[in-house]
Amino acid sequence: MTDQQIADLGLHARNVLENPAFNEAMKRLHDLAHQAFKKTDLRDAEGLKLARQFQAVTDDFEAIMRRMVEGGKMAQIKLDQHRDESRVKRVYNRFTR
Repeated sequence: MTDQQIADLGLHARNVLENPAFNEAMKRLHDLAHQAFKKTDLRDAEGLKLARQFQAVTDDFEAIMRRMVEGGKMAQIKLDQHRDESRVKRVYNRFTR
């Protein structure tokens, strides 16, 4: 991927993470994973393992989205460094995107 594609992807990921519907869906998913764990009998090793995996996948998905945002920020910094434009215009572009 090019730096521009990574920067764009990061911007899209940030928009998703700031979306109230997405945040509510993630909250419900975390709650669902927690409830699945609580409902599992302590003697059910396989059930506990599956509940833990469900929670891990939920956490991993959210972490991936956050890393995409950070990667996009870094790619944008690299792009800004290589642009041939004035410092004022770079600052303006950073705050308008």
